[in-house]
Amino acid sequence: MSQLCPCGSGQEYSLCCQPYLRADQLAPTPSQLMRSRYSAYVMKDADYLVASWYPQARGETLKSDIFRSFDSTHWLGLTVYETADGRDENEGFVSFVARFQEDGQESAIIERSRFLKENSQWYYVDGTRPQFGRNDLCPCGSGKKYKKCCGR
Repeated sequence: MSQLCPCGSGQEYSLCCQPYLRADQLAPTPSQLMRSRYSAYVMKDADYLVASWYPQARGETLKSDIFRSFDSTHWLGLTVYETADGRDENEGFVSFVARFQEDGQESAIIERSRFLKENSQWYYVDGTRPQFGRNDLCPCGSGKKYKKCCGR
């Protein structure tokens, strides 16, 4: 039986993010790397998350921190709502909402992630939280105001 990809693409996992997590292929775009990293969190694949993190931005405790997060976090869904080019062809940005449940409470990570390409491979570098007005529509696509949705 086929399994849909956790990234929300609507494709089968084996045809979407799994080849990246298995290291059969490199993610061709920052957006696909973002989606595969979300899938890696869902699938609890710390090795892929570390390998796809920009080497100069990896902390000493990165892998153990990721493993600890697996115990208490249940991922609920991903919405990529914007992609943008960077200063050159080796930089890109992806803005997303990743919904999760932790200790019985639902929450969301809203981030504009920065990606760099080195030696034909994209890496996650860092991210910033975009600013939204309380009455703006929520970027998760719910149709609700930000203050009544992910801004709680």
